Amino acid sequence: MSKKTISFVSTRGRGLNTDLQLVKDNLMTALPEVEFEYYLNKTATKIPLINTKMEDARRTFCTEAQNIICMDPSIPIKIPSASERERRLLLATPFDYQFNIFMKYHDNPDQPKKQTFIRCTHVMPGSPFTAKLFHSFYEWEDNVTFLDDIPLPISWDILQEEKRTTVKKQLEFYFPQAKGKKILSILLVGQKPEPEDGSEPVNLFDNFNLKKIMDYIDDDWFVITNNWDLVELSYQLPYQYSSKFGYIKNKISLNDMMYLSDMLITNSSKHAGNFSITKKPIYYLEYLPKIFGNFIKKFYPSMYLKDLEQLLTLDFSNTELSPEQKNFCQEFSYDPTENPLETIEKLFKY
Repeated sequence: MSKKTISFVSTRGRGLNTDLQLVKDNLMTALPEVEFEYYLNKTATKIPLINTKMEDARRTFCTEAQNIICMDPSIPIKIPSASERERRLLLATPFDYQFNIFMKYHDNPDQPKKQTFIRCTHVMPGSPFTAKLFHSFYEWEDNVTFLDDIPLPISWDILQEEKRTTVKKQLEFYFPQAKGKKILSILLVGQKPEPEDGSEPVNLFDNFNLKKIMDYIDDDWFVITNNWDLVELSYQLPYQYSSKFGYIKNKISLNDMMYLSDMLITNSSKHAGNFSITKKPIYYLEYLPKIFGNFIKKFYPSMYLKDLEQLLTLDFSNTELSPEQKNFCQEFSYDPTENPLETIEKLFKY
């Protein structure tokens, strides 16, 4: 008799994101009799023929899979509906596509509903915002089950004290000067435009006075970033500023900084959504064009920073949430009352 299999499926070159990685690690321990398969190929290239072939391969893989766990539009709609014994679980990581759909339907609510996720049997929205978005603007088959009121795995994990202690030790190993300080994380994502032949790489923060900003931030804060443009600006700082500034690339992952941050400044919907469970201050910083930025600017304007200089308008002596930040955290996180990993384990343990 063949073993039961669980397949992890990802598109657009994302591989296993943190939510999928946490689920995989847990299921491998909890369900040792299960085999695991993966389809993680990039399906959006600049060559249409390759895209077509990769889509065909993904459709074949999903048609033959017994059970699927995915995080985005990974399960093709052109496959048969799931049998009673199959599970097709969507972990709704808050990528930019959610805000793209929301803004489109906000401007034109009479559009037909999307069928993107119609072959899923179970959905873990991870937040009230995503649950409402999916119910309002997507079609579902009659047998779909929404796992509401449960945080996503990474959000749940952010609050686990054992993991927080481990990451804190790692941070203080690389940056002992951060010990005892509050952590301001400036975590930015996106692909900068390639420089023209023979030209210097573009620094999108060029001409900003980083020294002025660092002087403004209270001394009981330590600034962490993953952004090379900021690091280039930091070379202009006197040595003593190393007690207030650190670069984490190849040392600590972006996701791990969620565990320790006392304030997050980001352009990533994923990081902002995950971090909202901590009920700590969040700001959006305009860095590269993001639909999420348009959403924040329209619905949470006090959280929108158009450039680095607007850091000079923040009160770093106060980490209380503003009314808008409270609303954002409520809209993008559930109270952590149920462990999502245990819920997923029960779902596939049949």
